[in-house]
Amino acid sequence: MFVISRHPSRLARRADTLPVSHPKPLRPINLVISGSLAMNRVKRGQAIDKEAMVPQLPAHARTVVAKQQLWHELDMLCRLGVGLAPIAPEVCGALRTLVGADAAALFWMDEQGLPAGFFHEDSPASTQNLFLNEFERLFVGARETNVFALARPDGPRVGRLLTPDASYFRSNSYNLLVRASGHHHVLDMRVEVLGRTRAVVSLFRAPGARGFDADNAAVLERTTAHLARAFARAPTPPWNDSIDSLVGHVLLDAADRRPVLVDVPARLLLQTANLRGVGLKGGSDAPLPSDIASHLGLRSDLTDQPIRIPVPHGVLVVKAHLMHPPTGTAGSSAQLLLTLQLQRMRQIDVVRRIRELPLSPLQREIAALAGLGHARADCTALTGVGQAALKKHLRVILDVAGATDWDSLARALRA
Repeated sequence: MFVISRHPSRLARRADTLPVSHPKPLRPINLVISGSLAMNRVKRGQAIDKEAMVPQLPAHARTVVAKQQLWHELDMLCRLGVGLAPIAPEVCGALRTLVGADAAALFWMDEQGLPAGFFHEDSPASTQNLFLNEFERLFVGARETNVFALARPDGPRVGRLLTPDASYFRSNSYNLLVRASGHHHVLDMRVEVLGRTRAVVSLFRAPGARGFDADNAAVLERTTAHLARAFARAPTPPWNDSIDSLVGHVLLDAADRRPVLVDVPARLLLQTANLRGVGLKGGSDAPLPSDIASHLGLRSDLTDQPIRIPVPHGVLVVKAHLMHPPTGTAGSSAQLLLTLQLQRMRQIDVVRRIRELPLSPLQREIAALAGLGHARADCTALTGVGQAALKKHLRVILDVAGATDWDSLARALRA
């Protein structure tokens, strides 16, 4: 459930202040000076220099502010309660930046503790296909320290691979996955909810780079409470999810459910879904696995209910339609038509839009209430902000968002 923090600034003050070591630049943070200074310049007939309105903070201070905002963004995304798969790209980017890594990967687990899917920021297509298609054959075993082993509840929750033994560097997991992706150092963490491992996080650094240490592990461990909140199911928003325009189709033989045909949009959707057993990246002619129906969760008894599979960027919706051949057609058999469509959760887009606005953490929380369908009257109870302060914050929010009132703000954030 999206629960609004009464004191979001406290979360910001706990942000880690260590310098970021990865080479990717942080998103610029816009800091606007008070409106009174601008108004004084207008009264004196002076032009307002927009560049002068941005305080020139020292580099270290800008890094601290950026990290504070990143902690808050991570918290807002996880409190949506949509799981980690749909927000995996944002989560990986946040963890990489907060800890200081070259890349990040996130694996979400099924009921058996095996990875149901994953998102990796920079792994080559061939390596991702190998992981998806050959996981149980190549990467599960007594000598393999991989996601399956890292998900087990025994042992430390964070940092099993901080100081690996020599056998790890001889394993398939290291040589065919980590090393093949251009990485060497790994910092791992499992995410537990009610005693069950729901996800595994891996951060990577290149050969020759400084390895991860206990301080890095401590920062990563602080994210576990946020990540666990992603699995607390939130109420359905009072408006429908938006649907991506991309629609694909797969035709199966109804008897053995083997694939007969697949169109280009369906292949693209399956390539980006990152489902175990369905590694199709990097090529347009790779055949679909013969058991594609089981990987998509298709049951033996067909129902009208669509199958919803959490994937990066949203939910893959699968609908099955039984098609019988025309009466009197000789040699024809029944077929199953699968319709695939990516459903993008609009509440995630709301948070994405809010994070681009130059607002304080509290102002972002107020804006989120509008974007997620709450009434303005709910603000005081949910944030603890009095009416007078709320009016001041709301004036800033409306001005920054280009809205005129609460309802237009909600429409702009959900557009």
